[in-house]
Amino acid sequence: MKIVIGVATYNEALNIERLITEIHQNIPNQRILVLDDNSPDGTATIVDRLMSSDPHLRILRRPGKLGLGSATLTMMKYAVENNFDAIIIMDADFSHDPKELPIIAKLLEENDFVTGSRYIEGGKCQYGLYRTIISKVANWGARNMAGIPLYECTTAYRGFRTELLRKLPMEKIRSSGYSFQVEVLYYIVRQTNKLKEFPIVFADRILGQSKINKKEMMMSAITLLRLLKKRILSEDNKITKIIK
Repeated sequence: MKIVIGVATYNEALNIERLITEIHQNIPNQRILVLDDNSPDGTATIVDRLMSSDPHLRILRRPGKLGLGSATLTMMKYAVENNFDAIIIMDADFSHDPKELPIIAKLLEENDFVTGSRYIEGGKCQYGLYRTIISKVANWGARNMAGIPLYECTTAYRGFRTELLRKLPMEKIRSSGYSFQVEVLYYIVRQTNKLKEFPIVFADRILGQSKINKKEMMMSAITLLRLLKKRILSEDNKITKIIK
């Protein structure tokens, strides 16, 4: 399977070189795509240096910080336009363990969508109490408001077959930040039931600063309300079972 591993970056100079090395170690000879939002800490400069001796590494630069959702959409379109069989999206801060990349690749052989899950048996989240509560509330909302039949709806450690991506109405996805993770799932579960969760240990960021803030949390709440309205009004609602 021809896979591209997509990593969106903003100020990840402390992590990016080690991450690229570990991705290659765990899933060799596959393309790595770094999408950088003009990081002032020189993240892109490090990637440029590594590219000089790494034929599997590519970078896309954007003029500024345009949001995780739009970054993910750009990487998805890259996978489709360049005829990859699948794309795996992961964070750059080691909250997603590169050792689990082969698991995702294997599961994508029989599934259209694969996600690492903190909330199934064997999964674990190393957030503090406050962020754990926020995360669990967000996932409850995604299941019961947006009608997504998964226990994990908000992590970005995900794999997509490009056959699925070609069916998604990407132009309808309005979220640009972290609420993108839920909105794209809203459309995915209306295209396929070949979904798979596997347990991960979600480590809190080791180096650098988290980019989740109160504004992102507010936008996520607004997105859930918008998807609930859309779901109620939709005539093609194919989801009949919601996990409680």
